[in-house]
Amino acid sequence: MQSLQPLPLRSSHVGTSSGSRSPSICINSRIAIGPLPCPSTANASSEDINSSNAAFSSVSRCSAAVPHLQHSHSTLRRGSSLVPRAEAGQVATNADDSPGPLLTAFTRFSSLVTSFFPLWVIGAAFGGFHKPELFNWFQTSQITNGLMFVQLGMGLTLTFTEIGKVFTKQPALLALGMFLQYTVLPAIGFCISREWGLERGLAIGVALVSCMPGGTASNIVAFIARCDMPLSVMMTSASTLMAIAATPLLSSILVGQLVPLDPKAMFLSVLQLVLAPVLIGATVNTLFPKFVSIVRPFMPMAATAIVVLIVGSMIACNVDIMSNFGPQVIPAVFTLHAMGFFLGYYVSKFFGTTDKVSRTNSIEVGMQSSALAAVLAKLHFPDQPMVVAACIMSACTHATLGSLMAGFWNCTVQDPDA
Repeated sequence: MQSLQPLPLRSSHVGTSSGSRSPSICINSRIAIGPLPCPSTANASSEDINSSNAAFSSVSRCSAAVPHLQHSHSTLRRGSSLVPRAEAGQVATNADDSPGPLLTAFTRFSSLVTSFFPLWVIGAAFGGFHKPELFNWFQTSQITNGLMFVQLGMGLTLTFTEIGKVFTKQPALLALGMFLQYTVLPAIGFCISREWGLERGLAIGVALVSCMPGGTASNIVAFIARCDMPLSVMMTSASTLMAIAATPLLSSILVGQLVPLDPKAMFLSVLQLVLAPVLIGATVNTLFPKFVSIVRPFMPMAATAIVVLIVGSMIACNVDIMSNFGPQVIPAVFTLHAMGFFLGYYVSKFFGTTDKVSRTNSIEVGMQSSALAAVLAKLHFPDQPMVVAACIMSACTHATLGSLMAGFWNCTVQDPDA
């Protein structure tokens, strides 16, 4: 009897931004089933083998015994003479569960739009500066609610089981990533805010940005850079969850030395803006997965639009400050994020990680949630608009740097799995 060898499967995970993409499985094989040398079909007649109904029932009986045939069994339909092939980039599912052509087309369009996220952010910055009226209508309450919506979108990609796995699936790599996330950039931000000679408001903004968790835009950039996507999504999720304690603590240490800061108020703000929406999203995803599967394709593009509005609004409200202090703060935030990318990569290399993991850590460390920093700055430093200006310039800067690095790695990496 001829033995069946498991078909090679390759998995790939993609994450989204401030709306992040949900993980997906890519089956990189072509499955076609003819006569199956298993006990249930070995003695079948040639007529039965050639019969489509007999083929279906035969595969049904043996697929439970042969695990790797379960994917192909799920694609069978009565009356078909052949088993459909699972093409790359698709998960074999029943015909009734497959998305319609309109939803498929929209999902592809949304992915294309979201992949240009850095360009939209930079465009919003220029638009807010030169045409403030385009964004002035997006006020503080809308900014706060918009950011909560972005975090809700991240929660919709998770379940409570997956949240638990964030801390257990790759604990060593995750621990290294979290260590870099909450030590490298805060240390650089501390030095720049003290030694660069910035105006006090700008110095507070730089220090505040360095205390933020990873931004969901990092998942988009990590995908373009051919990084470790499961690790990227895990690090973004873990740093977001840890932000409820780490961000207020680090802010009180770094910013509190420059200006009085209430750690309790900062903690409550992060709780409201980050944790609550993520938990609500995860709850909805756990209880109503079918509903979430319908709305999820719309979330990445919606989150991208909201972040673009936040950036444009923040710039539009601070045009004079950007004109007067932009040349002073842009080199500072450029140095902050460039050093984050550089040290994130080479410190990971020092600890013996692969190039793929090092690229992932570089992007996660170099790209922080500047939108969250800007909202916190607007809430806690309403009389110091320069704090917000530094946060917004940070968003534009790390989006530009991240895009350039992602493009470079995408073109130069020979073995994306190394």
